[in-house]
Amino acid sequence: MKSHKPPQMALPSDPNMQSASHGRIGLLAQLTEPSSALRRIDIIVLALILGFGVLQFFYSERARDFLDDDVDYAEAGRSLIEHGFYGFNGQPRLNQPPGLPAILGLLCVAGGDSHIVFLRAMAVFATLGFMASYELLRRQVPRVVAAAICLLLISSPATFRLATQWVCPAYPYFFTTIGALLVARKLEEATHIASRIWLGVLLAVLTAASLIFASSGVALLGGIVASICAVYFWDRRLAFARLRTYLAVLLVGIAVQGLWMHQKLPNPEWPLPSHQDSYLAQLKMKSGNQPESGFAAPRDIAIRIIDNASVHSNLLSIMLFRRSTPAAWLSIFVVGPLVLIILGWCASIRKTGGGLQEWYFAGYEFMYFLWPWLQETRFFLPVAPLACLYLWRGGEALVMLAEKKPRVMGVVWLPMGTLLTACTWLRMRGYLPSHLPYAGLRDDPSVVVWLFSAILAAWMVWANTAWLTSASAFLRRFYRPIGALRISPLRISESFGIIVVAGLIILGLTMQIEIGGANLDLNSATNRLTPDAEAGAWIRSHTDENAVVMARLVPTVYHYSKRKVVWFYPSTNPKVLMEGIQRNRIEFVVVVQRENNYYLPPDDDCFTPLLTAYPGAFRMVYQAPEIKIFQVTANPSVSPKLG
Repeated sequence: MKSHKPPQMALPSDPNMQSASHGRIGLLAQLTEPSSALRRIDIIVLALILGFGVLQFFYSERARDFLDDDVDYAEAGRSLIEHGFYGFNGQPRLNQPPGLPAILGLLCVAGGDSHIVFLRAMAVFATLGFMASYELLRRQVPRVVAAAICLLLISSPATFRLATQWVCPAYPYFFTTIGALLVARKLEEATHIASRIWLGVLLAVLTAASLIFASSGVALLGGIVASICAVYFWDRRLAFARLRTYLAVLLVGIAVQGLWMHQKLPNPEWPLPSHQDSYLAQLKMKSGNQPESGFAAPRDIAIRIIDNASVHSNLLSIMLFRRSTPAAWLSIFVVGPLVLIILGWCASIRKTGGGLQEWYFAGYEFMYFLWPWLQETRFFLPVAPLACLYLWRGGEALVMLAEKKPRVMGVVWLPMGTLLTACTWLRMRGYLPSHLPYAGLRDDPSVVVWLFSAILAAWMVWANTAWLTSASAFLRRFYRPIGALRISPLRISESFGIIVVAGLIILGLTMQIEIGGANLDLNSATNRLTPDAEAGAWIRSHTDENAVVMARLVPTVYHYSKRKVVWFYPSTNPKVLMEGIQRNRIEFVVVVQRENNYYLPPDDDCFTPLLTAYPGAFRMVYQAPEIKIFQVTANPSVSPKLG
């Protein structure tokens, strides 16, 4: 058979258009070429990122005090500074590293002991993290792509809400890990001994800081080891060069992590699986949010990985496309980004086995795919820019495969596209179960996209490279200047992409201003005292200072009550709960009705069987629309009511 050389997708040039573009060549080169040199366009992008950071800084939530369980970082920080004890409520915190509490404690010493100051610190770290992300990405992709990624993410309402309403290690960790990847890149390129020394020291400091902000920082250490082992099969000299480059950093990181892990966990309040166990022990749970469900079987772990991958892809599409609700598993907003990210990551490691960045991303995501807890924006944010990078590279790899190996691509995708089309259609018709309602083609045109992709794949299988010949010929028919402006439709399509990105950024900005307005309004629902905080305040004013309380959200109730608080274990087994009440000498039980329950079953579903089984053991002492507080009687060991 006669071989066909795949035609190039580039269209013939127009001399008039070339002459018209000479005046813009400098700007175009800056936008479309990756580079490490700082240019004017970079200053503009960094200024825009700073502008969004300023917006976060001044639009932070104005609640006079903490309203949620993120108060535990502030309580632990105060305790660390004032008493040298890392913990609160009489319990040491041996799972969450002390990096963020230490920063909050130092802010307290400096006179910044307030909720707004802590939130503004998060905005500062967020801004630094996105600036570092741009510096990292512009060295690997065209500047216009790096700018689009960072500006789309920092203008996301989800990003804004996290930075202005929640104090958590995500943003400090985001800054230190992205900074570490940027410094590592410079370290590998450095040739002078002095530069290598100070860059190595800086990398060791950033790696250690990442580890003390979040335990997921071990992904950096794993990334170093994996990058050395992976490249060993391609280039042994390069592998040993990387070992020499990263050995000191690796040893420092292992020492920091070892010192943190070399601590004995206290006896748990409940002899059952819970968040009070070590992280490794928690991985055995079927669901951290519903510990009563027991331990996970192999099938449960496989389902967990798939579900968590779906959630991360959903979070990315929510950040980029301003979606307000999650999409179903079969949606293009879930499967599409996931497939492209995997393809882009594989393309990144194809030639050299990958570097620290690739293996850090893989290790971090794998850890959270195994994580048995509800996936949240704060878990995905630190690697969101890297996910976008591999999403872009996946798109590039897809174009390359369509040009060079269309038949292989068609054979692989045809059954997948057909299956996705069929399953999406069945879901639309209600034949497949789903926890999400179908939104219609206007909001989720997945079935059309999957059907078109399957038809295109079949065409590739049948025509091989001839499909590209036909597509190129079709495009050439439209490659003609329009009027005196000499603008081609192809250039219009490129401009359209930039306009769409700009529109999404502006839309995100307007949504952030709306959220910020609620943050500034002291009477808004955002700043309203939560039921758990209200219950804690009542406990403080109506009980003895030595009282022991059982509540679901321990940090919030402790912060407002200043009483010893035992976690209300989410169990419907009355015997388990009563044994815990007796063992911990609990005097008051807080039962709260919440719109969203982080732990399941909810308080009411757990306490009602307990009250039914031991009707004489509790006396209601306070009731509000969303709160009930019960006092434990003097003799809670009364036999359970039968029948």
